[in-house]
Parts: sequence; C-alpha cells; structure tokens
Amino acid sequence: MAKRGMLTVLFAVFMMILMAGNVYAGNCGGGTCDPNGGCGGGTCETKLGNCGGGCGGCNDTCETKAVKDWTVLVFLNADNNLDQFGVKDVNEMEKIGSNDRLNIVVLLDREGGVAKKLYITKDNDENNITSKVVEELGVYDMGNYKNLVDFVAWGVKNYPAKNYLVNIWNHGSGWNKKRAMTFKGISYDDQSGNHITTPQLGQAMASIYQTIGKKLDILSMDACLMQMAEVCYEVKDYVQFCVASEETEPGDGYTYDTFLGPLAKDPSMDALAVSKLTAQAYADHYIQQGEACTQSSVDLDKMDAFMAKFDQLCAKLAELMSDKAVVTAIKKQVRPYTQAFYYRSNIDLGHFLSLVQKNVKNDQVQALVAETIALYAAGQNPLIAGNCINGSSMKNATGLAIYFPSSNPGSDYGKIKFSKTNWTLFLSKYFAAAASVQ
Repeated sequence: MAKRGMLTVLFAVFMMILMAGNVYAGNCGGGTCDPNGGCGGGTCETKLGNCGGGCGGCNDTCETKAVKDWTVLVFLNADNNLDQFGVKDVNEMEKIGSNDRLNIVVLLDREGGVAKKLYITKDNDENNITSKVVEELGVYDMGNYKNLVDFVAWGVKNYPAKNYLVNIWNHGSGWNKKRAMTFKGISYDDQSGNHITTPQLGQAMASIYQTIGKKLDILSMDACLMQMAEVCYEVKDYVQFCVASEETEPGDGYTYDTFLGPLAKDPSMDALAVSKLTAQAYADHYIQQGEACTQSSVDLDKMDAFMAKFDQLCAKLAELMSDKAVVTAIKKQVRPYTQAFYYRSNIDLGHFLSLVQKNVKNDQVQALVAETIALYAAGQNPLIAGNCINGSSMKNATGLAIYFPSSNPGSDYGKIKFSKTNWTLFLSKYFAAAASVQ
C-alpha cells in the first residue's frame, strides 16, 4: 500500500508538471515547450518578442497572447523621396521599444526596396534599424488601402491590446489632389503610382472598425495637410480621435521617441490623453527648432453634434446670399483674412467662424455662429480636443481646416461625404452672389 501510495503521489506530481508545460506551451503558441529554452529559445515573453508578438516565425500560432494596454501600428510608406526620414523615425521608435504593456509594430516600405513588418525593440543604435523582421512582403503597394486594412488586421490578431493607434506615415494633401484630377489623399507609393484617396481612407477605417469591433481609438497621420473637416467627416463613424496637421509638415514629421516615451512609461493613459500627447510632442519639437507648425486632436465622437449646428449655420448663410451686405462682408472681411495654409483653398474653420461672428451683422447668424463655436472649441466637450501650434504665421490655426476654393468645387468634391452637407450649398450660393460684388 505504501508503494502504491508513493506511486500515486509521483504520478500526480508528473501530471502537474506535464500540465504546467502544456500551459506554458499554449502561451508560447502551442506544441512542446521547454520551460528553460522556450519555443525557439528563451522565455515565453522572449519567444513572443522573437516572433514579433505572434508566433509565425516559430511555425506556430499563439492561442493565448497577453493583451497589452496599447498597440501602435505604423504604416510607414517611405517608398518615395522621404526614405531617409523613414529610417530616422524607425530609429526614434527604437529609442523606446515595445514593453510588456506596449507594442510598437511597423510596416516599413523603403524607396526601391521591399516592404517588411518589424516588431520594434529598444536599442542604442541611432543609425541602423535592429528590430526583428517579422515578415518580408516583397514589392508592396502602400498606396492600396486594402493593404493598410490587412496590416492592421494582422496587427490586431498578433498584438492584441485594449487600445489601438494607427499611424499613416507619408505625404498627404488633404481631401483632393489636382494632379490628374484625382482625389487628394495620403500614402503615395512612387513604385505603383497609387495613393489612398479620402473615400478609400473612409473604407479602410470602416473595415478596421469591423476588425476591432469598436471605433479605432486614434488615427494619426504623419503627413501634410490632413486635418480637414472633409477628411474627419469621412472617418468619423469609425475613429474616436484624429490627430494630424492642418499645415504641411517638415520632413522630420513626428519625433517618435518624444510621444512614445511617455506612453511607454504610462500605458494606462486613455485615448484622449494619448491623442493630446501626440499633438503636443510634435509641437514641442518644432518649438525647439523654431519652425512654424500645426498639430491637433479632433474628437470625432463630437463631430455629429457639431455638424448638425454647423449645417444650420451654412443653410442660413446660403439663404442670406440674396442680402448684398452679408455677401460683401464674407467676400471683403471674412474670406481674405481667414487663416489659410499651403493650399490657399484650405482655410481654418474656427477662424472662419470667428470672423463670421465679427463681421456678419445678422441676428440669426449671430445666434447660430455662437452655438457652433461653442461646439467647436469653446464649450465643455468641444470637437477640438487639443490644438498645438507654433509660429506667427499659424497664430490663427484652431485645429481643423476646411475647403473654401476661389470658385465652385469640381465634380471630385461631390464624391466625398462632406459634399452632402450644407457647406456645399453655401459655397454654390456664395460664388453666384459674390460675382456681382466688386
């Protein structure tokens, strides 16, 4: 009986060790797992890092992965004349690196090279990219919005988190691109000649919304001229915060270590705090450099309420285009003095509203514009969550641009969602009336 009891105890101990090994193996992606060597060497955490957080590199899939606080997914399209800045920015990310609560993942496509997925780890080499290549994709079209969707879906599967920030890195040009009469947009790929148009950006965010099962926490665009009402309106139903610039960005773009560093130290920050941090870190860098800049966070959860009131204001202004005094005020005192950006057709929406308030002497307009401004930036829960600027040339930039061309928008404008608002009605009535005002 004593021997039988001893054997029973030894069998129980053996089974416990076996079960523990299987649990460990499950956490490492399944299969057998040596607790000392791990699946592919090292601890389970090391293995996850070696496999890029997923386990494709170990010929396995991770059934159980740690859900971190944040995953930052950078769609870095340097397949153009910004290549050197792309390398610099990845090295900035490597100053911080991923940790047990933060994933930093990059899809990097360099000029004339092949696209690679990188799991960013910390190093002290500021000149070379040392992070592990998780996957090589060959020649890759970064101007195809479906590839952006695929990258984010892959990132969400392999690097699950409570919160996601998707950063699109490249040239940007707002809602419409004059060359070849195509949409303005973002992520211009010089090899393919493609770019992501504003409607396609909306489609991409809709797909990402379906993948995540909720609004994307933050869409940031390290690109020029993307913080426009037209762009925000296109993605408002699928994104919580949009961080971008009204003006062009210097080649350096974001300084990634200055916004990822604080996030790595305090990953418990919510999306509002991280969106404001992203904008502020950008501005702080260019304040130190003495360069003019704009960067803002727009709370897209507030977009519908703002647009409902702004639509009313636009409808009233359109109605008043039969009033020569109102038309004259807009033509002579509002439009010429509104903060404009690299494309002079891009004007600051908040500054436009304030000049309408100052110069259009109509009681109904005054009431509506005051309510609109309150929802834009002056109220307790404003559309503009954070606005960071530098330079006297940007002193009237309030966080969101809008398209106000010198004549009626072309047919391309009619293909974006914002064209269905009363802003388009106001523009059409205004240009017809303004033609007779000298």
